[in-house]
Amino acid sequence: MKTILKILLASSLFTSCIPMQKVPKDAKMADFFHFQKAKDYDASKWAVFLPGTGGLRIFKDTTHYFDVAKKLNAEGISVLLVDNVAAYKASKRDVKEEEPAQILWTLEEALKWAQRNGDIDPDSQGSIVGWSRAGLGLIPLSNDVEELKKLHIKSIALFYPANGYEIQLKPKVPVLIMTGGKDRIVKSEDILKYLVAENASIKIYADAYHGYDVKSLKKGKYFRFIPFISKKQYLLKYDEEAAKDSFDELIKFLKKN
Repeated sequence: MKTILKILLASSLFTSCIPMQKVPKDAKMADFFHFQKAKDYDASKWAVFLPGTGGLRIFKDTTHYFDVAKKLNAEGISVLLVDNVAAYKASKRDVKEEEPAQILWTLEEALKWAQRNGDIDPDSQGSIVGWSRAGLGLIPLSNDVEELKKLHIKSIALFYPANGYEIQLKPKVPVLIMTGGKDRIVKSEDILKYLVAENASIKIYADAYHGYDVKSLKKGKYFRFIPFISKKQYLLKYDEEAAKDSFDELIKFLKKN
């Protein structure tokens, strides 16, 4: 039975994490950068959104990250949304590097793009908000004081961050981590094993799953041991209460740090 569970989980995780968008051959990297200005726009008040492997599309949902950005916009924080997987593919970068390096290189290019466009003041400091697989790049970034200075990053917030390289968090800037206690993709015990640190705050929503903040996942993505008979085993599922609280926590954190 354990073997069957592992196979089902592996299959489900692969399906849930594959990129959802195709990258046209003639696409340019900048096609996947989007800047959403705050209501009271100030080029020195900004945050970057780095989504998971699926990019800015979550299955058929193309608005989630933009809707979250609106919540920050209402608080005076502009948002640079980076569809990092697609952007990296479109760049046709011919360098052998692992995913953390790919994420950070794409982040740097996105910031340069926003600065050239005059959207972000190059002398200002901002924050990064990352989801799921973005953690592969953002966890090591939070430990790297030189890279943080180079990118002008003052704080990092993470929703259920992946840490496949099992890096111990030793952040040089304030870090906020929010995750679900029932998450089967990024397990809370791994969060507590590797990401407990000074300068880091962790909030675990006991009954929440991976993707708990994504409203379009109300019905959830799940599997059953026995089709149509066994109890649903959720992998991704929206939790309204946890979502509201985490967005409130995110805004408080970004405004404070």
